[in-house]
Amino acid sequence: MPTDSAGLTVRGSTVGLVVLAASCGAFFGFSISSMNQTIDQVGVEMSLSSLHQGIVVSALVVGAVAGCVAAGVLTHRLGRRRMLVLSGVLGAAACALCTVAPDEAALITGRFLNGMAVGATSAVAPVLLAELTPARSRGVMITTYQLAITVGVLAALVLGVYWGPGGQWRLMFAANAVPALVQAVSAALSLEAPGDLLARGRVEAAHAVLCATRGAAEADVEYERIVRVRSLTAVGVLRSLADPDTRLPVAIALGASLVNALVGIGAVVYYSTLVFTAAGVGGSSGAEVASLSFGLTNVAVSVAALGLIRRYGRRPLLTVGLVGMAGALCTAAWGLLGAGGAVAGPVTVAAILFYVACFAFSAGPVAWVLMAEVLPQEAGARVAGAALALNWGANLLVALLFPVVVGTPGVPARVGLVFVFFALLSLVFLLLLRRFVPETKDRTLAEVQEELLIRARRGRAGPGQ
Repeated sequence: MPTDSAGLTVRGSTVGLVVLAASCGAFFGFSISSMNQTIDQVGVEMSLSSLHQGIVVSALVVGAVAGCVAAGVLTHRLGRRRMLVLSGVLGAAACALCTVAPDEAALITGRFLNGMAVGATSAVAPVLLAELTPARSRGVMITTYQLAITVGVLAALVLGVYWGPGGQWRLMFAANAVPALVQAVSAALSLEAPGDLLARGRVEAAHAVLCATRGAAEADVEYERIVRVRSLTAVGVLRSLADPDTRLPVAIALGASLVNALVGIGAVVYYSTLVFTAAGVGGSSGAEVASLSFGLTNVAVSVAALGLIRRYGRRPLLTVGLVGMAGALCTAAWGLLGAGGAVAGPVTVAAILFYVACFAFSAGPVAWVLMAEVLPQEAGARVAGAALALNWGANLLVALLFPVVVGTPGVPARVGLVFVFFALLSLVFLLLLRRFVPETKDRTLAEVQEELLIRARRGRAGPGQ
């Protein structure tokens, strides 16, 4: 890659972006699943009640909500690249605190700070990757980020099985610090977002970054778009929703964040062992093996999703995925509610694995892609922060309420009814997708914004106008 007066080097290479996407995703995935199979050991060592175990687990999600909100405010001052450096450093420090935590209070504090770092990363990384990637590669790059999340989840599950029974849960947090540090370093070595450079008056540098990361024609179009929207006043979520021209893209971004969470994936990521135990899958050891199968399926299909998202559009993948998830959840519910006996376990495991596969090529990666592609630049950072806060807030509800609703140990009938509820939500999201969301595959960010503006104005004009 050529070097120019703006100081561009190989930092802007595709390899560098892949490392950044992979480290951000791995930090995210490992963090959310780091206590799936070790919370019992933590509870025994620290004499925690079931409620306090839930508080320790949920502290990360509460911190993530706060991190998303903070990222929406700080990104305007620091820029997206510096935000990822800061969140990586904070995440590594938080993991170090958890590793040496002498008591519950210190562990909760560390988990909260870790959550803040993860929340800020999740709010900033997809948008930065979208700005630094040409249209033809944008879907694949953000799907790489989602793939890394699944790899992080699987790594945490595997290490949990290995370290958990021996009471070595502190090593989980030490391992969690590794992707956080890689994120900080790779972000420090990456290019800055063109929009952030323009905000600081570095016009030539912004144009140079665009030329270095995509073809000349696309670079010129994107540059004109960023210059145009930078002349607008930055607005928040409520003003964006009130503005008829930005209401649709902001609503789609917020909806995408909820699709990612409210189809029920959190119940599997946080409580897969509980779910499989409720289904009678060979005791706790069998449930752990089933949880590893879920992690492997998630990774394998996420790899396949790299090709699928390049070949097919966002709408087809989401449509097939939502239908598949609804069917799988209903099948799992049937296994838990009606099948009974020896059938319940295999039916539930098979249905959950199919559900995870559908999520891994649809609501998992496509939600992040859509959010990054549809956000209007003038509201991008703040709406991204609000969207991810919604996502984490929904995950928090799942993390807190799922064990309360289904019981600990889980009551099969209750787990089945919760799955039916998530299936219905999946169908609601499907209807909204087919009605309001345009296709964005292989279109520049400028073209996506133009399409959304046309749709918004056509909707105000009414049919036949």
